[in-house]
Amino acid sequence: MNRDKIETVRYDFQNEEEARLFVEACEEKFVRQVDACADKILAHSARFVALSGPTCSGKTTASERICHAFAARGIRVKTISIDDFYLERHVLEERARQSGRPVDLDSPSTIYIEKLADCVETLRRGGVANLPRYSFMSGKYEGYTPFCGKDADIFLFEGIQAIYPNVRAIFSEEALFSVFIRPSSSLSVGGELFESHELRFARRLVRDYRYRNAPPEYTFSLWEGVRENERRHIEPFEGAADIAIDSTLAYEPAVIRSLFVSYLSLVPKDNPYRPKAEALIAEYEPLPSLPSRLIPADSIFREFIGHEGEED
Repeated sequence: MNRDKIETVRYDFQNEEEARLFVEACEEKFVRQVDACADKILAHSARFVALSGPTCSGKTTASERICHAFAARGIRVKTISIDDFYLERHVLEERARQSGRPVDLDSPSTIYIEKLADCVETLRRGGVANLPRYSFMSGKYEGYTPFCGKDADIFLFEGIQAIYPNVRAIFSEEALFSVFIRPSSSLSVGGELFESHELRFARRLVRDYRYRNAPPEYTFSLWEGVRENERRHIEPFEGAADIAIDSTLAYEPAVIRSLFVSYLSLVPKDNPYRPKAEALIAEYEPLPSLPSRLIPADSIFREFIGHEGEED
C-alpha cells in the first residue's frame, strides 16, 4: 500500500529568479522540519538519539543540521555513523557467493553488531571508544578514532540500520529518541508521477557513480535487494519512531535530470538493465533542467549531486 502524499509540481518558471525562490521555499520547508525535530529531542532529554531511514533519504545532512541546532544551545554532540560498522566487503562478497545472491549491503546482518555494541557500552560508561572509519571505496576499515564518552552530552547514531531491532536492542538500557527520515511525498510533474522510491533511486545512482566508484548497472543490480530489505526490515518499524521527517524536495527531478540521464546512458547496450535505463531516460528527458548552482551548499541534495566545481 502506497502511503506517500502526492505533490503536484510545475517547473514553468519565467526566469531564474523565480526558480531560485522555488528552490529556496523547498529548502526552508525541510529546515523547519529538522529544527522542530531538534526541539523535540531536547525536550525529551535523551542522551542517545537514533536517526534512521532508507537509503538516500538525507540522513547525513539532517544529522548535521540537528547538531548545529544543539551547538547553538551549547550542547555537545558526537555523531556516529553506523555505516562505519559495516562488515568488510570481502566478508559480504563471500556470503553472496555462497548464497548465489547479489551482495547484501543493507540488511541487519551486514553490521558488525558486536563491535557497535562494545563502542556504545564504552561511551555509556564514559570510557574511550575506538570508533572505526569504514571506506566504501575500498570496502575496508581504514583506521580508528578514539573518543571519550565524557566529551559529549548527546550521541547521535545515524544510519539505515538505526531502526533495526538488533541495533535498537543495544540501547535497551537508555532512553533512546528515534528519528525517521525519508522522502514521503511523491511528485506529479506534467502528468508523470515520480514516486518517492524512484526519487531515491535517482539519488543513489548518481551518488554511487560519483562517490562510490559504482557503475550504474551495479546500482541497478543492487536495487531490488535494497527494496526487499526495506520492505522486510525498515517499513515495519517506521511507525515506531518518535518523529518523522519528509525529505522530498519538489525541485529534485529537474535538478538531477542531467546527471541521471547522462549516467543511465552509460549502461551498456547489451546489459540486462539497459531497458530499465532507457525507460527512466524517457521519463526524465522531457523535464526542464534546473541549474545545480541554485542549490545551497548545505542542502540535503548536495549529498547526492555533489558541490559546484567538482569534476564529473
